[in-house]
Amino acid sequence: MVALNALFLLMLFCMTFTVIAAVVWGGLFLAKIAHKRQWLIGSFAVYCLCVAILFFRLSRPAAVFERTFGFTPDCEVKELESSFWILGDGGEITIAFTGKRETVDQILKSGMQRQTDVGMSEHYRRIFSEHFGWESEDLYFNPSTGRVRYYWCGSD
Repeated sequence: MVALNALFLLMLFCMTFTVIAAVVWGGLFLAKIAHKRQWLIGSFAVYCLCVAILFFRLSRPAAVFERTFGFTPDCEVKELESSFWILGDGGEITIAFTGKRETVDQILKSGMQRQTDVGMSEHYRRIFSEHFGWESEDLYFNPSTGRVRYYWCGSD
């Protein structure tokens, strides 16, 4: 499955650059500029740089936190870590941080229900269907340490 996802991303990357290269080449042709190959290589380098910058901006833990919960992490949120993978018919998001009860309460407004506690941690869960055919989110909160761990997964 990972290989198919990587193949899909590679094909998407190449098709997008093909469109960009056609536009650049057409502009160079209309402007009667020689050395089109150098311009195409330069546009490929700029395209790769833009894709890399976009990926790193969207994968920052604060950006993942904001997209997932709908609000920016305040200054009380410490040790923020995240990982995500969403492509095609599935995905998962993991967020971990140390925070206060108020932040957890704001996250729980999404409708998560209390489950049986796991060790020292409170466990909340919600199963729903918004963007995928089946989605699940779990939140574990340890009130004594303030450690929060959130896990979302979805599939079609």
